[in-house]
Amino acid sequence: MKVALITLGCDKNTVEAEYLLGSFADCGFAITPDITQADIITVHTCSFIGDARLESIAAVKRALSLKHKPKVYVTGCLPQLDAKLLPSGISGYLGTGQTKNLPGLILQAKPVCNTSRPGGFNDNPHRILSSHLDYAYLKIAEGCNHKCSFCVIARIRGKYQSRSIASLTDEAKILADAGIKELILIAQDTTSYGIDLYGRLSLSKLLKNLCKISGIKRIRLMYAYPPSITANLLSVMADYAQICDYIDVPVQHISKNVLKRMRRPLNTRSVIYDIMKKLPSAAIRTTFITGFPGETQNDFNELLSFVKEGNFMYAGAFCYSDEGLNIKPSVALKTALERKTLLEKAQQTVFDDKIGSLAGTTAELFIESCSGGLIKGRLPFQSPGIDGITILESSKPLKAPSVKKVVIAGSDGYNIKAKL
Repeated sequence: MKVALITLGCDKNTVEAEYLLGSFADCGFAITPDITQADIITVHTCSFIGDARLESIAAVKRALSLKHKPKVYVTGCLPQLDAKLLPSGISGYLGTGQTKNLPGLILQAKPVCNTSRPGGFNDNPHRILSSHLDYAYLKIAEGCNHKCSFCVIARIRGKYQSRSIASLTDEAKILADAGIKELILIAQDTTSYGIDLYGRLSLSKLLKNLCKISGIKRIRLMYAYPPSITANLLSVMADYAQICDYIDVPVQHISKNVLKRMRRPLNTRSVIYDIMKKLPSAAIRTTFITGFPGETQNDFNELLSFVKEGNFMYAGAFCYSDEGLNIKPSVALKTALERKTLLEKAQQTVFDDKIGSLAGTTAELFIESCSGGLIKGRLPFQSPGIDGITILESSKPLKAPSVKKVVIAGSDGYNIKAKL
């Protein structure tokens, strides 16, 4: 039987989909990227916000509408959140804690209808990468122990569960042997890594192990939770050349009034300042929510001023999405959109200034595509898919993937221009 997989949502879902493809292959299924040739289609869903749920439902309906009528299974966050949202006609569904069982259940002709416990597909000996690029995500933990008032992740994914340092190191070695040059560490909360398994924060130890792996040139840290960003972690990041001067810290807001309502850390501002002090060359990426219930104009002004200080290289802004939580008092969507636009304009100015100050300096470019005379790649402070790309001017033909020293020449929006 031929199997195709459609994956939606975040990079953590991408890793799960790659593990699932490996499990299908281990069970003797043939893998195809063409859904029109598949006997079985699995839609691995996202359900973080309303738009993600709608996208997941639409993908399932598209699979069901194919003329050759494949069997369609739905896995992941959407069935775990609410199986009643799934379109009729599917052959079965599994929630986040059971996704890994799908190939075996299909082979055994057993019912595929289970959302009994949350969790995640966090480890698999066989993984089929979904791209031919020179980076891969390494999912170091699953679940979340935080109780942010706006987030459903803890309900969908369950309690925090770290993978062992040994298993992560083994997987990273296999990825390096397969030609991967950059590891991007991800979890719902990367900086709490190890607290459940070893009784203490252990990300620093994991990073040291990963830095010893031959062939890995870059290690990038995403989804860092502010209070767990320790002095020891920042010291390790500074000491090891393979670790990018880059850290993703989703702060969501800076006003203590809003942070308290979000049930987020109140020391966020001091954590960001500490990173800047100890890693002055680091590119900090973050995300903000505008229009959170109870956000006043003064709260937003405080956030806008913080952005204008130039603390971040990249910042994504999102309007608050009420996920049936009914937090009061609500903020008008028009106001939230206006605030989002103001934040984005302020951050664009900050970015332009930062790149302007880097003009004429050299950096290492990972070249990822060369077609039609257009050469694209990423600098150490560019994470794939979210931070723009670098466009390289070159009269010489170049190969992808490859690594070149380049001179930063300027920016165009969030894309960077460079020369050999």
